[in-house]
Amino acid sequence: MRYRIVDTNVPLTAAGYNDVATDECRIKCLEFLERIFSGDIAVVIDGMNEALSELARNVPLRERPDNMAGRLLIHLFNNIGNPGRVHVVELNKTPSGQYVDYPDNEGSWKTDEPRCGAFDEDDKKWVALAAKFKKETGTNAPIVNAGDRCWIAFELILSFSGISLEFLCPPHSNTN
Repeated sequence: MRYRIVDTNVPLTAAGYNDVATDECRIKCLEFLERIFSGDIAVVIDGMNEALSELARNVPLRERPDNMAGRLLIHLFNNIGNPGRVHVVELNKTPSGQYVDYPDNEGSWKTDEPRCGAFDEDDKKWVALAAKFKKETGTNAPIVNAGDRCWIAFELILSFSGISLEFLCPPHSNTN
């Protein structure tokens, strides 16, 4: 089974909500989502529903059944009890609200990329999810994104922590 953690920018790009993504990037995101729907890829989400909540917040309610981001949201909700389609990992937080399995709770991860600076708070859930999944299963579940430059800026640091990334689009095709 191929497990993946899907950053929200992938289904949003597939659904046309990323104005700076190229057509090629959008097609790669669409093809990736089709692999999820066909069962070729199982998605790893958290038991606190933070991943689902982020996706739901970013897909307009009236458009949910009519685009790929909405289809992914429905697919995930419908398959939560099917670990061959959706693998749920329980994340824990410290009393201060940090993810226990996030490898940089000291906040030392920085980059020279002007737009990025420190690691994005909203992306910490994906890293904690990948780390916890690997701890529980001994298997990597790469974090898939649509070419966000900030992920790219932290790729080496993440790899040292055992977190792998999968870029569907080259950095120049999506300037998030």
